[in-house]
Amino acid sequence: MKRTYTLPEANRVLALVRAIGAELIERRTLRRTLNRQREQLEASSTPEGLCQSLAELDARIYEQDDGVARCKQELEGLGMTVLRTNPLTVHISGESRSGPVVFCWQEGESVVCFGHPVGEEEEQRRPLRLKAG
Repeated sequence: MKRTYTLPEANRVLALVRAIGAELIERRTLRRTLNRQREQLEASSTPEGLCQSLAELDARIYEQDDGVARCKQELEGLGMTVLRTNPLTVHISGESRSGPVVFCWQEGESVVCFGHPVGEEEEQRRPLRLKAG
């Protein structure tokens, strides 16, 4: 679903984006921890229970990957795009007084205050110029 938001609408939906983003970030962090544990187990020299432990870790890693994918799908269902997951960066198709724009929110930000001209989404994001209304 392609949706276009005004800046006030983007900021209103940001609470939902941040909630979904918090789950994605939590899963991303847990996945890294699990992956480190897996690497440590692989490097260990004791085979007792190793295969079972690796299989359990693989299942938990898969669970986190699946959860991250569901979070991304939720955001895409809102008409947004996840540019990257680290740092979590979400693009929100928007409309400004000067025409189409892509609002850009990144984890840790409390409001949408950056964006890109349409077609320049891979470029450095820019602070939005807000006009007093």
